[in-house]
Amino acid sequence: MSVAPRTTTDNPLPPAATPMHVAVYMADQNPHRDRSQGITSMTRTLMDEFAVRDDLRLTQIVSSSSHRQTQPNIQTSSIPFRTDGRAGRLIADAIHPWIARPDVDLWYYPKGYAPRSVKPYHPSVGTMHDTIVQYYADHYPDSRSPRAFRYWIELTKRSLQEFSYVLTISQHAAGQLREFCDRYQITPPPIEVTYEGSSWESVRDVRYEKNECVTHLASQAPHKGTNRLLKFWETLQSRGRDLPRLELIGRLDKEGEQIATRLRNFVQHPPQPLEDLQTTIGRARALLLPSEIEGFGLPALEAYYVGTPTCYVRGTSVGEVVDERGRAGEFDLTDVDDFERSFDWALSIDEPTIRSIGDAMYDRFSNKVIAERIVAAFRRAVSV
Repeated sequence: MSVAPRTTTDNPLPPAATPMHVAVYMADQNPHRDRSQGITSMTRTLMDEFAVRDDLRLTQIVSSSSHRQTQPNIQTSSIPFRTDGRAGRLIADAIHPWIARPDVDLWYYPKGYAPRSVKPYHPSVGTMHDTIVQYYADHYPDSRSPRAFRYWIELTKRSLQEFSYVLTISQHAAGQLREFCDRYQITPPPIEVTYEGSSWESVRDVRYEKNECVTHLASQAPHKGTNRLLKFWETLQSRGRDLPRLELIGRLDKEGEQIATRLRNFVQHPPQPLEDLQTTIGRARALLLPSEIEGFGLPALEAYYVGTPTCYVRGTSVGEVVDERGRAGEFDLTDVDDFERSFDWALSIDEPTIRSIGDAMYDRFSNKVIAERIVAAFRRAVSV
């Protein structure tokens, strides 16, 4: 039977008398190799907030290839080999509790996977972002090998069984975790929704001059919906719509490349460094987000931070993240006419309203607020 999640701000605890010592496992984050680079961005931002708090002491568990923080007040325990290859990653994930033995109050796994071969120290907390591997197994079974699906599903099951506390990034993601537990008859640990922040909050005061274009973060991953968006765009183009320039950032698969040859006023950019990406999205009149499943909806938060409204799929977690005034940007996954209505709204909304929506989202999801929620959850986990 599943347990309903709660948001940590519902029941805050009084300030701790002494700092809590937390070990943070980061050897499984190799952003130059990982698909999930957003998790490393989240981890970096969160650790930056943790490092300036008086109520925490931090020890990071890293490898010679993984992400690591550079603040001098963060202690480091290093695994003496690389983890950006399969063998090193599997070994480190399995045995790091034996290699790194800091005397701490709590272990934290921001990527959301518990050690595979040994029980994690108690208490242990993981931020589990979604159950997208199960979604792919159900909807896109040819996207990975059966062996890969078994591995990641079993690791998700083990993490839910072994963590003493689970954090997640939206009520929508919490629902995914509950359904996963019900499916595999797992009794879950306590689940708390802490949400997620972004380093893009540092550019909220920048004003970008708008171009006559809209932007999409292209992906070959089928759930991201890039080809679906291109087909929508081709349909609107065939109707004689006077469309702004469509700018894609990222790579297309073969089907997407074929559709793109039929589009007018279309530009494709390679993946961009952070500052260029912020400028590109900040200058766009809308961000188009046709993803059919998201753990949180970070692209929408970041787009509003740089003053760009977002069109996104109805029924995803993005609607939970976007302020109520931005929900006119929702559209049905399979309805080009609904997409066109959402798109027209995004082109019509004025800058003061966009900025007001972004400010309201910042009030809920600033990095400081997120860090406070997570630390409150840590203290709850220790007190259980």
